[in-house]
Amino acid sequence: MIIMIFITWFYVEKNKAPKEDILSRETSVASEEEKAFSQFSLNTSTAKASIDLNKVLSGGPGKDGIPALINPKFTSIDQADIESSTLGVLVDIGGKQKFYPYSILTWHEVVNDQVGDQEVAVTFCPLCGSGIVFNRRVEGKILEFGVSGLLFESNLLMYDQKTESLWSQARGEAVVGELTGFKLQILPMQLITFSEVKDKYPRAMVLSTETGYERDYKTNPYSGYSDSEDLFFPVSVSDERLPAKELMYIVPLSGQVLAIERSRIKEGQTEATLKTGEKVVINRNGGEIEVVVDGKVRTGYFEMWFSFVTHHQDDGVLLEI
Repeated sequence: MIIMIFITWFYVEKNKAPKEDILSRETSVASEEEKAFSQFSLNTSTAKASIDLNKVLSGGPGKDGIPALINPKFTSIDQADIESSTLGVLVDIGGKQKFYPYSILTWHEVVNDQVGDQEVAVTFCPLCGSGIVFNRRVEGKILEFGVSGLLFESNLLMYDQKTESLWSQARGEAVVGELTGFKLQILPMQLITFSEVKDKYPRAMVLSTETGYERDYKTNPYSGYSDSEDLFFPVSVSDERLPAKELMYIVPLSGQVLAIERSRIKEGQTEATLKTGEKVVINRNGGEIEVVVDGKVRTGYFEMWFSFVTHHQDDGVLLEI
């Protein structure tokens, strides 16, 4: 069981630096508040934040205690030491496919990689069941992400190596630090089993267990967590319309974010209509899901219900099918 430790941060309001200059800055003078914050081994500026810093908690391991992967190794499907039933993230870009098993992601949470010509961050927060793939290029700069060891609303806070700003994985944006307000582009992904990868994508490369770290990738440190309604960390929203850990397929739209129960998406095609009148067509082929809104394919990702409603109180919409 992870021990919860509340963190109190000092917050000082300062003038915002122009966005176009932030990623070019090499050094900054630390305030007394930032020096106090550095006890957590993070050089994050607390001058800017879009969240309540009192709700930021320590997840137990400190900065890089859960080591993100950089320049990861891959292996062929035939050589992969992965159980057939293992779920994982499939990324398909430019005809190149890579599979990132949850059995490895659970231990590392962030993989900095490249698929085809696209720099990607493949991320997974076991506490929220949130698997999301991001474009690592921001304002023309390629960022490298690590695991801060901190949480906001039970969700992974990543940090970028350039500025050590903290990024909410569930929101896909920087919420503390110099880059506060910058957003990451969400990239297409599928959440499927290794068995389905073998059947549909025989040329896909599979994230190797040769990570450079000694981890037992045959075991799950969060075993039983998804089967219980209990959370390890408190959140500010309680919505009992669905079980807390019901896995949702999340689809961001302009002005709203849709959530669809993954277990209710039937094989084949399902149609629905939003209150705005927009037509939604959901296609499922095995574990693969595609959502089309008014004729346009929309990029989606996965997240537990409690996390979705917490992070999307204002713009979240449950699509009942």
